[in-house]
Amino acid sequence: MSTKIPSKRQDLQAIRGLAILSVLGFHFYPNQFPNGYLGVDQFFVLSGFLMCMLLSKTSGMSIPAVFLYFYTRRLKRILPMYFFAIFLALIALYTVFSVTTVLQNQYSALRALFFTSNRKKSEDEDYFEMLALAVDIFTHTWSLSVEVQYYLIVPVIFMIGDTLSENKQLGYYCALSLSSLIYYLASHTSVSFNSVFARSWQFLIGMVVYLKQRRESSLPENQLKSDTGENTLKYFFLVPMIFLAFFKYAIHATVMRLIFTIFTGGFILCSVDGDYFESRYLTYIGDISYTLYLVHWPIYAYCKLSYPESYSVLTSGLIVSILMSVVLYETFEKWYLKLSNINVSVLVVVLFTTNLILIYKDAIFDTTPSSISSNSTNLDGVTDDMDVYDAIRLNAHWHMTDLHGLEVPGCIRKTPGKDWCDYEMNGTEFKLAVLGNSFVENHLKMFIQECGQRSYNLRVVTVSACEPLAAYEPKPECKQELKEFVDFLEASQPDYAFILTRFFATGVVANSTSSTDLIYLEMREQMSKLLPNIKKKLYILDAFPRVDQPYTLHVAKDLKNGRNVDEIHKQLLDADNYKLARQRTEAIVKECGAKCELIDYEPLLFNKTSNRFEFFDSRGFLYFTVINHLSAHGLELVRPIYTKICRDLK
Repeated sequence: MSTKIPSKRQDLQAIRGLAILSVLGFHFYPNQFPNGYLGVDQFFVLSGFLMCMLLSKTSGMSIPAVFLYFYTRRLKRILPMYFFAIFLALIALYTVFSVTTVLQNQYSALRALFFTSNRKKSEDEDYFEMLALAVDIFTHTWSLSVEVQYYLIVPVIFMIGDTLSENKQLGYYCALSLSSLIYYLASHTSVSFNSVFARSWQFLIGMVVYLKQRRESSLPENQLKSDTGENTLKYFFLVPMIFLAFFKYAIHATVMRLIFTIFTGGFILCSVDGDYFESRYLTYIGDISYTLYLVHWPIYAYCKLSYPESYSVLTSGLIVSILMSVVLYETFEKWYLKLSNINVSVLVVVLFTTNLILIYKDAIFDTTPSSISSNSTNLDGVTDDMDVYDAIRLNAHWHMTDLHGLEVPGCIRKTPGKDWCDYEMNGTEFKLAVLGNSFVENHLKMFIQECGQRSYNLRVVTVSACEPLAAYEPKPECKQELKEFVDFLEASQPDYAFILTRFFATGVVANSTSSTDLIYLEMREQMSKLLPNIKKKLYILDAFPRVDQPYTLHVAKDLKNGRNVDEIHKQLLDADNYKLARQRTEAIVKECGAKCELIDYEPLLFNKTSNRFEFFDSRGFLYFTVINHLSAHGLELVRPIYTKICRDLK
């Protein structure tokens, strides 16, 4: 019996339908379907199979012709619907979503537009946490980014393999797959999840399956195996995948990913249009799966953010997602697939440009950013009528945007070879300098609002995870950066300088007496180098306790659910070694005398009535993000300190 590969595999459409159903289950009902994310892994294998099928038609073509043939067909298939889905999501963002989600999603939309959603914005960004928060309506585009990035290398991979004999081809693809798999297993979770190189083994397995099927289809009929055994084998691969995808208990992700990738490849290899798997409903879901994948997440995010506790609303969102996908598939998708390549190119350019304009509409039309309240100095957007549900949303928003949400435009790099920023201010009185680690970026927008009117120049240097007064041992480069801070002030010669730093080195446990404490001695020596370059005064931010990072985003939810407030505060506090850091910093400032002054947040955070540190207000709005930066709400808490300092500068 012939095993000729048909032009359209209904069995593949069916497996695609199962994959999208498992993804929908995971997104809309994660507690019931915790393993549903594996549908994306199945999509990767299917994509590899289809890429190889397409590239196999290019044998004998010139190299430019191979690239042109492959890209025109793949990009015609994915780009119009992809850009149209982004367009619809942006329209929804500006019309029905809360304004607090705008800033986060403008940046995310830009990454989605250029297929870089799989690249994290920070080391603290986690995909599954982003799913739980549902603040980013473009989170799901990471998988399309991985696939499109693989498009850049797959024609080269195929053309090299096409020069080899059939036996050597198998070894070639297996070697590439194994290399990618080893990289996946050896990499940090964030890399293995997002990296195209760590995911290539899944595409490659799909390619190997296609090449093996093509080889078998070319064999004489009398050399082909009976279909009976293969029909039985199909169930061996299919049934466990269905069971595990909808299993109610989470299983280790790496183990599941290996099983699903291999079993999906095995199923495709053994299944060539069996009647048992040609349910017209399931294959139709496979037909609309691409559109459904693109449109369902923004709908889910809206339901989750607007009605966080309502399963009926989530179910309605799922139904709306399916109906909308049917309409878009039957109208827009079928329409553009019939267009000529020229017309599709025009459509893609129009959609891309429109999306770009929508993303940058505030800058283009000089409108007030909708994520900031009408008070131009207010950063948090918190109003008196907000409640704990708003706190849940805004806490997540502040975490997801973090430093990006507080970026200050206008940085001019005047000093060759130095990563220092100069800001030209509106004032005429003083030259200011700010130095430190990521706390500088965290505070800078608020600081400029308070001091900008009195300063004619502000120079800034930020060194991630390094302090200006002491070197952090786990980061050897911080020792060298101590000199960088000195060079910065020597070149700047400011009237006033501000050290804004999240303590690391200054809180390291050691002998804390002033005569033998090596860290304290290092701080003293560093101060002797910094102070001569400051004309009037140095302000230094004192240490204060941190929050417990894993628990931070649970605070408002626990508050809503009625958990005891004292228990919440107790769990949130991570006192670490801040007292030791305070002792050292305060001793240094005391030695400095009138030329130094402490900036202290502790009185704002410690409630003398309740005798505890409080890192959120009565409604659950956090003063800190998950990575221990001040949230926009926290910056508003400490703003009066800087208002007074900047007002009193002489």
